[in-house]
Amino acid sequence: MFRNVTGFLLLLVLLNACSGIKDLPKYQLNDGIYEFKQHPDRYKKVFVYVADDTMSIYLKEKIAEPFIPDRLKDQFFLKRSFDVDVMTIPFKFRPAIGNMPRQLTTDFNGNIFIGYRIDRFRISYKETPIGVKQINKHRGLSIGGFGGLGSTSITPSTTNNQVADEYSGFILNRGLAVMVGVNNLTVGIGIGWDYLTDRDKNAWIYQNKPWYGLTVGLNLN
Repeated sequence: MFRNVTGFLLLLVLLNACSGIKDLPKYQLNDGIYEFKQHPDRYKKVFVYVADDTMSIYLKEKIAEPFIPDRLKDQFFLKRSFDVDVMTIPFKFRPAIGNMPRQLTTDFNGNIFIGYRIDRFRISYKETPIGVKQINKHRGLSIGGFGGLGSTSITPSTTNNQVADEYSGFILNRGLAVMVGVNNLTVGIGIGWDYLTDRDKNAWIYQNKPWYGLTVGLNLN
């Protein structure tokens, strides 16, 4: 148990280090095509150009001159993209099987998530005693599938007493997940299936049985 939790904590440290090295574009407005709107208008295609602290907006049908939005209204930008994440499942909930009750496991695992993502950026302005302050907010939603590897505890209890040994088995993970991004943190829920790769795969009671888990991801693209 301690080894599994330690491995998970080590993975989180590595993920945080990666996020510190690279300023990931998913979490901020960058140059590119977006869908833009201010209430009560509908979304329309725009090109956003960012230089230092200045952002210019160009309507796609009027690319020659910048569009000046109403600063009294919130600005909304949508970005649709292909998503690739490094993902881990810190907790897996396994339903009861036979005489084995419900289980909440924390075995180490690492996965690659691939899916479809929508990012929404919101810009608003607030009057302060020393001027106007710009407030930026970001939300993201990703839906897709994942695959990876991990470990699991093989014991007599998890093999219907067909195996006397106790060891950490090597498994392959696969499944589906829905994740929500708030700035650079992406968390969600997933459903998956594990495949034990060693000699005791036919005895393991959780072989290809569904589980439900909490997902934590870091965007790569």
